[in-house]
Amino acid sequence: MGKQPGSPGSPSPRKRKGRGQEQAQPQQARTPTKGTGSSMHCSTPSMATRAGGISPRAAACTTTNADELPSAAAAANFQAWERTNSLLREAIVNGGSKAAGLVPLRPSLRRIKDDLVRILDEAVSSHNGNASILIHGPPGTGKTLVVERALQDVCTKHNGPAGSVSIETISTNTSAAAPTTTSNTTSIAVRNVGVVRLNGLLQPDERTAFQEVAKQLCREFGQKFVKSATFDDNLVFLKGMLHALYKCLKKVVFIVDEFQQYAKKGKQQMLYYLLDMLQDSKIQAAVIGVSSVHNIVEDLEKRVLSRVGRRRMLVTFPAISLEEVGGAVSLSPGGGAARSPGAAGPEGGGTDSYDGLLYDMLALHAGMADLAGLSAAAAAAHNAAVTRALKDTRISNCINKLALIGAPPQHVALAAEAALAAWGDDLRQQGAAAAGTGQQARRSTGPPPPLGVGHLLTGLGGVVDTPERALVDVVRGLPVISLVLLVAAHRLLQKGQQLCNFEMAWDEYRSIQAHRGAIAFTKPAAAAAWQTLPLSGLAHFADTNVESRGRDLSYAGVVLLVGYSDLDRGIREHPHCPDAVQKFYLQEI
Repeated sequence: MGKQPGSPGSPSPRKRKGRGQEQAQPQQARTPTKGTGSSMHCSTPSMATRAGGISPRAAACTTTNADELPSAAAAANFQAWERTNSLLREAIVNGGSKAAGLVPLRPSLRRIKDDLVRILDEAVSSHNGNASILIHGPPGTGKTLVVERALQDVCTKHNGPAGSVSIETISTNTSAAAPTTTSNTTSIAVRNVGVVRLNGLLQPDERTAFQEVAKQLCREFGQKFVKSATFDDNLVFLKGMLHALYKCLKKVVFIVDEFQQYAKKGKQQMLYYLLDMLQDSKIQAAVIGVSSVHNIVEDLEKRVLSRVGRRRMLVTFPAISLEEVGGAVSLSPGGGAARSPGAAGPEGGGTDSYDGLLYDMLALHAGMADLAGLSAAAAAAHNAAVTRALKDTRISNCINKLALIGAPPQHVALAAEAALAAWGDDLRQQGAAAAGTGQQARRSTGPPPPLGVGHLLTGLGGVVDTPERALVDVVRGLPVISLVLLVAAHRLLQKGQQLCNFEMAWDEYRSIQAHRGAIAFTKPAAAAAWQTLPLSGLAHFADTNVESRGRDLSYAGVVLLVGYSDLDRGIREHPHCPDAVQKFYLQEI
């Protein structure tokens, strides 16, 4: 066997070659040449540096670093304003968010919330404090919002922590022979008040409603929920659970949203069973019904009405302030429209006017700047920009139009969200430009754009202009038979008939049926077409519950929602409107 050349401890030729390259690398780094100039780093000292000067490459690196610092600061500033935009939108969309809790209520809602907190506090604190309250008002006026704020105050007061309690927990380790006992000190939240929420649209019948009640009660107070329980089992469990909670000095608040859906049922068993439990002296609870139907009490049975109680709370918008009730009532919508946007009340809220409500949705209130990571000066500048934008003449005209059409706060929230979305697009576009490096990017990028008039016009335009155009589009898309009946109802309105039914519109149509070129159709077909007018949004029944009562809709009173200008534009833009319909529309009354 032959041996490799060299001593036993000497490395192989391949290893000696590698060591030679490693020794040559420091020498190459110390002696820069033309061939190695492309691999030089900015930290490598050159001859000019040792002589006291700065090489061109080092100067270029210094310039690049100087360009990156302002660009990074500008990008961070834009990110902070983008977080602010997201925070404001979250406060509008999610009423249960932390940001939404910092937005103050308008004065009328604050008064209702204070009354609601007082009633719930009495029901929770006293031993015989069962209470039932009915809150009603138009859709989108803040009924659910004021209930949630009141519940938040009551639960915060009565569900406080019990302090530091030492708890010993036994945990069994599978790899150990004996269980280990650990003792830790923690703060346990004492739940004295539980909240159960029902919705007439989500739980429409008694079985699903009481199943949801049992499920939420088990979750609130740490009990095991049996999904396969029947209606009778859940009813027995509810009574037994409420009796047990009474012995433990614990209370339950039931929130029944869409209260009118349960009132439409034949026997109204869900409402009767729930309200009948409040008559028991060994049960302590409260029931709050929320409905958007004004005359909901008229649909309740006597046994249910006798248990509801006489407590009613009406939520409307705009509302007249208490100061104006004793003196001269302002003719402007909202009662307090003369106050400037953002004029704070005793609790920091705005006014019951459209501009005050819009300001509360767009401004940064106390605590919101900290969540967004902004300084107090930046938040004050944002609020000043919102105030200036609301004082613009174009914005004032749009707000006056909102008051003229009677838009609910829900539509104002849509306008505010659209304005914030337009502002967010501008922030993202300029933020992307600010993230670039270089002298040209720094020159082209300015400070973050404030929320201005253009953004508000974009948001308000979608709410103010879209409904009018939508009515025109609906009229333009109607079938001919429905268009004829709509024209007949409009002629009755011009004659002074504020309410009309199908029989009246049919008689008005028959007055021109003998004319040359008139369109003939049967009465059953006309009756079916008449019922599509309320569904299309062009009219509504004067009695909101006429459909649920099973009455003949031919004799139900109808109120038109389309005006003369919208009807005229819709007829002129209709693609298949006959000449007879146009003559019928233009015929003198």
